[in-house]
Amino acid sequence: MVKDGAEADVSRETFADIVKSEAEKFGLKLSEEFYEKGSEYLKEMLFWNRTHNLTTITGFREAALLHFADSLFPATIDGLFFEGSTALDVGTGGGFPGVPLALLFPKTGFTLLDKARKKISFINLTSASLGIGNVTGICENLFAHSKKYDLIISRAVKVDAEFFECCKKMLNKNGHLCFWFSSIQEPFKDDSLKEIRSYELGGIERKTAVYQI
Repeated sequence: MVKDGAEADVSRETFADIVKSEAEKFGLKLSEEFYEKGSEYLKEMLFWNRTHNLTTITGFREAALLHFADSLFPATIDGLFFEGSTALDVGTGGGFPGVPLALLFPKTGFTLLDKARKKISFINLTSASLGIGNVTGICENLFAHSKKYDLIISRAVKVDAEFFECCKKMLNKNGHLCFWFSSIQEPFKDDSLKEIRSYELGGIERKTAVYQI
């Protein structure tokens, strides 16, 4: 895992070195715009975090790895993102995985959902200032949300039967669910489970489960 020193480098170059290394393992090539806007977004998040408690990760290097790089893995899975598609990020927190994926897939519209107004305020303000036009943050409980999407993703929410069934009802026909699990968690069991993929991130084993409804 990447560790921050007392004088952590928060430059675009440091961000690019960390994220690029992991993205290449996934077989992904990222644009200069991704690195530019991604590093600025991360710096803004950590600045806001001093007073608004957006994330428990407070170091630039660790956040680049565990927030940005980790968010990119679904880009390796065929069929999840396409021109004109819509995606919902549930429990987005400071904007993950929604913002990194939105930078990677500018022709997909991303709705980022969280119950914490301060987090959604940060997402909307920072996305607008950086020109990330395919991101919209909404402060709302998932169970009160009524729109439908082609893809629903969640990286930090416990997936139980109630949560899973709610997400299923919000999918368009042939839509997908994509959820992250730690190495010690078992993916939620359902007949719609399409595949489970494991990967390593900074020495940590991670896995995602994809369902198609």
